[in-house]
Amino acid sequence: MTAPATAGLPAIDLTWNDVFPGADRGIDSFMRLESWDCPITYFVGRNGSGKSRAARAVSTRVEGARLLIADRLLGLMAITSYTYGIEPNQDHFKGLPLGDPERHQAGVGAKRTGVASEEIYNLRERPEVWLRVAAFIRKTLGRTIEIHEQSGYLDPHVRIGNSSYSLFREEGHGLRELVTLLAATYGEDWRILVVDEPELHLHPSMVRLWLAELEKECRNSGRRAVVVTHEPSMIQPKSVDDLNGIWYFSTGKPACRLGSCILPAQTKRVTASLQRYPQLVSTLVFSPRPVLVEGIDDVTALTVALMRTQSPEIVAQTDLAECGSNGGVALWFEIGNSIGFDVRAIADLDSFFAPEVQRTMDSSSYVRSRYGSDLAAEPATTSTALRPLIEQMNKESILPNPKNRAQWLAHLKDEGGHSARKSKLIEIWRGAGLWIHPQGCLEDVLGITEKGAERARLAAQMAGPIDDVADWCAFKLDHMGEVELLLNVAVEKIAHQLMEAIRIDPEAEFDAPAGPNAIIDERLVQVISLGAGEYELRVKAPTAFAGWWLRFSRQTPSSDLVLKSPKID
Repeated sequence: MTAPATAGLPAIDLTWNDVFPGADRGIDSFMRLESWDCPITYFVGRNGSGKSRAARAVSTRVEGARLLIADRLLGLMAITSYTYGIEPNQDHFKGLPLGDPERHQAGVGAKRTGVASEEIYNLRERPEVWLRVAAFIRKTLGRTIEIHEQSGYLDPHVRIGNSSYSLFREEGHGLRELVTLLAATYGEDWRILVVDEPELHLHPSMVRLWLAELEKECRNSGRRAVVVTHEPSMIQPKSVDDLNGIWYFSTGKPACRLGSCILPAQTKRVTASLQRYPQLVSTLVFSPRPVLVEGIDDVTALTVALMRTQSPEIVAQTDLAECGSNGGVALWFEIGNSIGFDVRAIADLDSFFAPEVQRTMDSSSYVRSRYGSDLAAEPATTSTALRPLIEQMNKESILPNPKNRAQWLAHLKDEGGHSARKSKLIEIWRGAGLWIHPQGCLEDVLGITEKGAERARLAAQMAGPIDDVADWCAFKLDHMGEVELLLNVAVEKIAHQLMEAIRIDPEAEFDAPAGPNAIIDERLVQVISLGAGEYELRVKAPTAFAGWWLRFSRQTPSSDLVLKSPKID
């Protein structure tokens, strides 16, 4: 069926100030939503990258937009407010008021803030909405949603057999969440529905069923939706066209529409790849640092090697993305770098000659700099860096195809510096995120002669060159360097506060931090007077840095306010 035309939705331009008020980039473009061809537009990326802010900004630019914020269920709760925050008070919640003034006020408030009360009113005021929601819940969960009114309040109930109880007071967040999302979907009072994190409180299967309903409504009506999500199962594009509806957000960068990063020559290959591996983009988007590999043999061997050599938490956060072939690895490595993903890839030696990989490497300032400094390549391109090797192959009548050239490189002896050039190229590419097997291919690394996941598994159970590959691709989040940096900053600030206090009262002697945060700072350091106006700050916490120290006087320059390890004492 041909979908109706979109309901006259405008192009939306968002600046950095629209998303991050007061941002240094001011009126520079952050994103431009000009095509509404996809029924649902997804905003994905890590926390703090601007997804929710951008979604809210989009909702303010379209007349008839409906926004559901991540805290939308607050509209279905009673709370007690204190100066320090709020506490739920559901036992005394009677439901949503039905008096005209209160009903109007609740509706205005819901549209302004993005809470969910308006969706529950739709159950009462739009019978077709209630019937469709109730039918969905009955079919999927075996429960019935009934509309109850009592003492001037709307108080929907859930029925299971002969038992009936309040949706608001006696049901968990999950069912309330699902009822809210369905009521919003089936309503007709929006041109664009903006939903922040619909997966909250819901089983992934329920999210996907709701998403199918939303997409069907959008296709049939020509209306559109924007969904902000962290749920991998919601992002499974099947074609390049689907990528046009996915926007990737990363800290400090403008939002990027994934489809815009696909070259015309790549479209057919990308669609074929996505149809075979629909989870591939989800892995790229949601992994801490995805690792692209050729096939199931690579996944099997690396998983076994990782489990044998790395701790469980490192194995759990190292995601291997199967791409189907060496060409698939090259394709998605180029795309991933173009989008700005933190991505690594593992490929066979013949990838040296893949045009898409060469393009990616030539676009890296790091690689170009190393080509110039280490290989004297001028211009600093991969083809120039490879030229001496290719010239030697031509002299030896090596057939000019990647497989034959890779075999020649794999067995290259150190004659005329060619082996050294090969090793240097491998080192440079590894520094840019691409591991090339110097032995040739995975089977050469494992020391086996035939392909096969079971052969790869057995071979990887023994220590060998595969361990180097596994160690390189393992994602290890070591944040202690950041802890040390932040601790240095905090202790330097404490020293400055004391220096200021000494300047004001040179005769005073201090045995504790000074300034407005003195109580907090005393938990961090001990202040020791060394006499003659000199002091030492000795770290108390965190435990890993206990005993680190810093000595200073009123005249100590800021450049010398650096923590030192007890080993230097």
